[in-house]
Amino acid sequence: MIPTYNGIMAISDDELNEKRDLKYYFTFVVLGVLTGIASSVFLHLLKLVTTTRFKYPALIYFLPIAMVVANFCYKKFSPISEQGNNLIIDEVHRPKRKIPFIMIPLIMFSTLISHLFGASVGREGSAVQMGGAIGEQLAKLFKHSKRKRAVLLMAGCGAGFGTAIGAPLAGAIFGIEAIYLNVKIKLSTFLECLIASYIGFYTTHLLYAPHSTYIRFTSLDFNWHWLWYSIIAGLFFGALARGFILLIDNVKSFIKSFGKPLLITFLGSLLLIMIYYVLDDISKQRYTGLGIDVIQQALVEFVSIKDVILKFLLTAISLISGIKGGEFTPLVYIGTTAGSWLSSVLTINPNLLAAIGFCVVFGAASNTPLACIVMGAEIFGHHILPYLIVAMIIAQIVSGKESIYSAQILKKINS
Repeated sequence: MIPTYNGIMAISDDELNEKRDLKYYFTFVVLGVLTGIASSVFLHLLKLVTTTRFKYPALIYFLPIAMVVANFCYKKFSPISEQGNNLIIDEVHRPKRKIPFIMIPLIMFSTLISHLFGASVGREGSAVQMGGAIGEQLAKLFKHSKRKRAVLLMAGCGAGFGTAIGAPLAGAIFGIEAIYLNVKIKLSTFLECLIASYIGFYTTHLLYAPHSTYIRFTSLDFNWHWLWYSIIAGLFFGALARGFILLIDNVKSFIKSFGKPLLITFLGSLLLIMIYYVLDDISKQRYTGLGIDVIQQALVEFVSIKDVILKFLLTAISLISGIKGGEFTPLVYIGTTAGSWLSSVLTINPNLLAAIGFCVVFGAASNTPLACIVMGAEIFGHHILPYLIVAMIIAQIVSGKESIYSAQILKKINS
């Protein structure tokens, strides 16, 4: 019999815990919906600014001024937000600061400006930041504990990633794998990340968010020759990932000693324009923005090694200069074109190695191999998995423990 006080039925501890659990899981539903809405708005606007840039290519000449304005907004309104994904990762490991709400409009605005004026950056990293910042606001609103806040940050990042690329399962895994919590992770944590990621994904579908589409492998017979090609590709992709990380880290450290970040942004943007001009890319725009059309091309036909080298260089300049937007899509571009070019050297069909490169270069560079293997299955179909797994393992070994996320801490995850 449940005890009563003054005629009022008392609530048992089990009922209280059940209500707390419902409130906690409801938070992840809200997180998914809000992240899905934010990503949908972002993707629709990104499509608009990309179309505008192609229509008016002269906008690229205003890149230096636009980037200085965007970065000035960070320094004026929220300097801490400049740390981006590293701030969120650091707050999971060492919670001592608040992730400001203003990070959401700042990263959306600055990324859209970057794409409107032709910088070589991505979009998924921005969505990850928005999801993480939304998770922070919900943790504050519902007054969750530090541990629950950490899970919300993780789930928000995963939902942002999954909603941006249209791969919710990969998103849920990415949220855990990219951050490597410095605490024990229970299986329930994965469920919470899964809820946020899938709710966010279906929200983007309801809002007709424009996701990129790629080829899909409906069948793929196992072949030992292809396995050897995957090993060769893994070595190549791992070297690309390691080279990208080392270049960004070393040059950023060197430039940081000079100070004057806005001047560096201006000069870096100016250098981008000069390279675009020399390449006659102001009108062609093969290397500006996301380069989705080039990625789609590389999946079905051979492309030149020049595409790999130039996108690598232009993305490095953009990120070193402090231009916002993220690394995911440029690394996908680099990996896909690298796989296509390698296929031409090996005289084989470009489809498979290009698709593997799509997943592996970013996976190795971000220390998120499992998320990117799952992403490959979601985007290209499960038939790609045997070759993708082999290439990913090799690339991960070659690239080492370094990561594009400098705040990342490698830690064993307990189930």
